Amino acid sequence: MKVIENMFKLIVRPPRINLAGKGGFWRQIGMIIIGTSISLVLTVTVTKLLDSHQRAKDRHLSAMMVLSNIESFSRTLEEHAEIIAPQDSIATWLLSKSFDELELMPENELRGLIEQAIPSLFLTYDKSAENIFSNNIETWKNMGNVHFIDQVGQCFSAMHSIEEYWNKRITKINEVVLDINENPSNYEGSTLPMKKIRSEKVRSGLKSIHYLRGWLSYTAATMRYHNLNNMASINITEQEVIDFTDYREQEIENPNKVPDISDYQSAPLNPDSLTTMRSFNARLEQLVRENMGKSSQQE
Repeated sequence: MKVIENMFKLIVRPPRINLAGKGGFWRQIGMIIIGTSISLVLTVTVTKLLDSHQRAKDRHLSAMMVLSNIESFSRTLEEHAEIIAPQDSIATWLLSKSFDELELMPENELRGLIEQAIPSLFLTYDKSAENIFSNNIETWKNMGNVHFIDQVGQCFSAMHSIEEYWNKRITKINEVVLDINENPSNYEGSTLPMKKIRSEKVRSGLKSIHYLRGWLSYTAATMRYHNLNNMASINITEQEVIDFTDYREQEIENPNKVPDISDYQSAPLNPDSLTTMRSFNARLEQLVRENMGKSSQQE
């Protein structure tokens, strides 16, 4: 654009030709060309610098989102380990008692202990950052770090396996408890709680809580170990990731009212107001009259 602008000015207002000075016209032309060339070089250089700076910012943000995603997953595992800690204690106590001793407990108390001991919390995590990173080829190109991409891909794969393994274990024990509730006659025991505590599958599930508790903590530590390698490969510190994750997990106060379903429910409709039902009502009245007429004829 600068070249065109200068050429246009040259056409509209041609330079004065100094006939007395040797080469005056061509000297001016040369200066215009040199000035235009310098302007082009500066424009291209500045554009490249700005683009490079923006790409670096995008690359850093993409990396932070991914690293924070893995850190959040590790925190979730640790939270699950804390949640099942009291369940571990209750399960251990139940398993340490004989059936005769547990029979002496009131049914509602034993039922409450068993319900508290059975883990029912499933494992899930936010996959938005993973999906953006994995499915956007431009992000891959901009990252420009094959080692980082490979390591993060392995972390995501591990997170999927961990989620699947935990949820299968929790589903399995809850399916057994549900079957006992629905088919109590298939199980041995004087009461429903005793049927559950006498079931080998339920007892196996209760025994596994202690193992799962340690497994969750170990898995969280392992994910953090791999994430530290991810950070090192892209020159991001652990504190940066922790601060970024804390910021993401902050709850933003919303002054608006939480929607309440009662605000959207109306009174039952009056049958007379249902215009679409009028034809059916008329037909039903006709059938009733015909039926009454047949009855009176038979009499």
